[in-house]
Amino acid sequence: MRRSRTVYATVRAVALATASLVALSASAAAAEYVKDGRETLAGLLARYDTLATDHDWQTDAIYRYPAAGGADIRAWRTRSEGPALWVISGLHGEEPAGPNAIAQEIEAVAGLAISGVPVVLLPVSNPEAYRRNWRYPNTAERDWRQGGYSVGDSEYLLPDLETGTTPRAARPSGPETEAYTRYVLDLARRYPPLLVIDLHEDELSTEGGYVYSQGVRADGNPVVAEVTRLLRDSAIPIRGDGRTRFGEPIVDGVVSRDDRGGPIRDGSIDELLSAREVFVDGRRVPGPSAPTVIVVETPAYAGSKLELRVGAHAAVVRSLRELWELNRQVLEATPR
Repeated sequence: MRRSRTVYATVRAVALATASLVALSASAAAAEYVKDGRETLAGLLARYDTLATDHDWQTDAIYRYPAAGGADIRAWRTRSEGPALWVISGLHGEEPAGPNAIAQEIEAVAGLAISGVPVVLLPVSNPEAYRRNWRYPNTAERDWRQGGYSVGDSEYLLPDLETGTTPRAARPSGPETEAYTRYVLDLARRYPPLLVIDLHEDELSTEGGYVYSQGVRADGNPVVAEVTRLLRDSAIPIRGDGRTRFGEPIVDGVVSRDDRGGPIRDGSIDELLSAREVFVDGRRVPGPSAPTVIVVETPAYAGSKLELRVGAHAAVVRSLRELWELNRQVLEATPR
């Protein structure tokens, strides 16, 4: 689940950040979590690195944990710049399907560059939490109200919800959060996002999966409908109606509005990428303005099969070229 809640927990989260880095230093060599059948972090990174070694992609180290043996947060991108496809995954460490699916289908990702599509890939955005099966980078506690923060928390860059004249939060939630979100903003200038796919899971959803839609055509977007179809065809149950745990309405498997019927404003990296305006060092500047942002949420409740969930995410990854082309057609037909 991608939802961000640091507006309420920032103070406690910042207080925990330093302590968590010390804890990570002490536990860097701890046994890695693979009980659910996930690939090790080293195994994932080796697969992702073939983009650089075999296909001449650029690799960026976004944030380096100070712990001995700590994992870097890394990105891979094509050398060709311009309007781009962004693929994000692994923002929460207890959601392994996306990172594993990308590793499994890495040749399909490489093929995007061969076909001329500029790509930014952030496949395991929370590596320390991934190898511990934690949700957040700074604590094993899953409840955000206990001080956990997401690597993608972007409130300090986004306009406040009342007037839009000041940032929503006074400071970033943690050091990796600042590095990650600043990297995204900086890179978006050279690789303006046209289509963003963010792979998530929801371990509390027992009724089925769903998809978030943001951008200029959040409602009735054929690209979103195609992603939903891919999940259904992969034997993932999709919620046709009802509401998320945050009260957001689900319509045919898609969440495109908040609990009050307005655009989704959750402080996530997805909102940041779709934002028309952001705050940088206190100044209001144009945002990335991604026209299509899609967040996949597969149900990952206890007892659900990781293999099935990886297969569903892999179906989306294999279809990225087709989704890119469909998105181009949709945008050409959509007034902006």
